[in-house]
Amino acid sequence: MPMPPTGPGGPAPTRPGRKLGPIVPSAGTAHRAWLQPLRDAYQASGATLEQLERSMGWSRSKLSELLRAVGLYPRWEWVRSLMRALGVPDSSVAALRGLWVMAALEVNKRTVWINRCVAKDFPDSERPVHLSAFYELYGATYFHYANTFLRSPADAQRAVNDVFFLLQVVWDDARSSDNTPRFAWRVLRETVMERTPHPDGYPTLVESAFDSLALNQAHGSAAELRQVEETMTLFQAVRRLPPGQLDVTVLMYLRGMQDTDVADVLGLSVGLVRSTELHARRSLNDRLFPNRSTPEG
Repeated sequence: MPMPPTGPGGPAPTRPGRKLGPIVPSAGTAHRAWLQPLRDAYQASGATLEQLERSMGWSRSKLSELLRAVGLYPRWEWVRSLMRALGVPDSSVAALRGLWVMAALEVNKRTVWINRCVAKDFPDSERPVHLSAFYELYGATYFHYANTFLRSPADAQRAVNDVFFLLQVVWDDARSSDNTPRFAWRVLRETVMERTPHPDGYPTLVESAFDSLALNQAHGSAAELRQVEETMTLFQAVRRLPPGQLDVTVLMYLRGMQDTDVADVLGLSVGLVRSTELHARRSLNDRLFPNRSTPEG
């Protein structure tokens, strides 16, 4: 049951017991963005933690921890329940939900966890028109990028679906950002990488396909086997590139995209994509051929 707010011009709320402490310093900017309005609603309500404990069935310590950002990042259903108890209007809940998602991304919560937390707020909902158009532009590229790492079309499509569900939740923020494609690519990359095995700290990269090729050619010519070995060595080097260089290399050389198209999907300038590609080639050359110099191109 929502706690009655203190009326305008009425007496300041008087709370017996311990005063609510400040937000802990470790809380990130995005976390504070939704938590401070929630704390303001608590202060304006006139409710005490004891009253909330009785009405919600939560312990005072749990309520205090949520309102101070202590401990693990809270699930959306917990935050939403407290908003209901404090009488936060639905018009504000939608905006705060988007901020909650942004903060969850900031603390590296998995996309599937975020989506499960907010799924009840979006039963059988359709994508906004602008997001559907965005999917038409980039959905196929997102799938091919995901499939390069996940090595399963079903897993790749599931990852892309999860990305676009999350984008739907924060679409207003994405559209109002300085760079919508860059915003969306960050969500895609984090979603794919959190599901990609990292056996030695680096993402696997279609290695199973080349393993199978090597086995199939076990009775082939020495030249064929040497080509497979060289290809595997190249992929081992590629997977160790820094994130930006890895993405550009995958899109340009494994997906066969032009630099202008890569710039479009990544939300980068063509000049930056070309510079990144050059640095990637130099990095690969240094790793594969330490005694050679990289040709300019």
